[in-house]
Amino acid sequence: MRIAYFSITEQGRYLAESLSQEVPGTLFGKENLKLNMQQAFSEYDGLVCIMATGIVVRVLAPLFVHKQKDPAVVVMDSKGQFAISLLSGHLGGANALAQQMAVITGGQAVITTATDVENAFAFDMFAKRNNLKIENIEELKYISSEVLKGKRIQLLSDYDFDELTDDLVKMYDENCQDPVVVISDRIYDLAQKHILYLRPACLWIGIGCKAGVSGERILEAVRTVFERNGLSTLSIRGISTIPKKEKEAGIIENADYFGANLTIISIEQINQLDLDRMQIKRSEFVKKTVGAASVSTASAYIAANYGEILVDKEVFPGITVSIVRQRL
Repeated sequence: MRIAYFSITEQGRYLAESLSQEVPGTLFGKENLKLNMQQAFSEYDGLVCIMATGIVVRVLAPLFVHKQKDPAVVVMDSKGQFAISLLSGHLGGANALAQQMAVITGGQAVITTATDVENAFAFDMFAKRNNLKIENIEELKYISSEVLKGKRIQLLSDYDFDELTDDLVKMYDENCQDPVVVISDRIYDLAQKHILYLRPACLWIGIGCKAGVSGERILEAVRTVFERNGLSTLSIRGISTIPKKEKEAGIIENADYFGANLTIISIEQINQLDLDRMQIKRSEFVKKTVGAASVSTASAYIAANYGEILVDKEVFPGITVSIVRQRL
């Protein structure tokens, strides 16, 4: 977590220096305070502001976007008596950062998030701990409201989590009332109105293409394959291909677009697979061209730690796309 410390008094500066010795970060003084704070808002993961809360709000409020995107903001007094979690308490980590600062100073962390105050289960923190992407965070409030009432949540999940105990969740019933939590890489058409979708990072896209194919065309092919197979692109974990294609701009652009790892699988690794036994589609033309009879499916299968093949090479003009689910 990249931290920026801001102070405007001499005592505040001493505190910032002391805190940075325990939790390293960049120190800023009162010079160009507004400009530096606003720049840090987009460049750092967390801001620790040793000053009045009102100053922080006035300077940063115009930059607030969403709790999924905003950095953690913690406000402290110059004596370190209080560390206030001001912004992005859960997903941004401000609650944890405030508690960390309070431990260092011997002060008190001020946390106002309802689920923390009531010591209740928080599905956004659960998602963060388990590397699940929140598709529609606006639905979280309905889930949290039920949790705070002590009610069990309807759960439709492809995975088992020890945290989701029977006193917290119950198996999904299609005739149930709102709200529902879905943990899956699949697209569902459910009757309920309030459904929180949590997407596991488990899908690998294997891509093969002719030289020079544009990123836009590859993206269109990928989206088409996901739509045809009822899968969520939010579950994309990585993109795979072979060494000959590792510098293809179109593939690199797609990895950047999806925020996915680009993994290169060697021809030697692919040729160790028994494609016939696995019933993976093969191409003798591709074998003669690159040295392996499968590019997209075989590379994704290996990148996914020999996972479950969901889509074996769908073909588009100059492009092949495969999808493999990594077992979590």
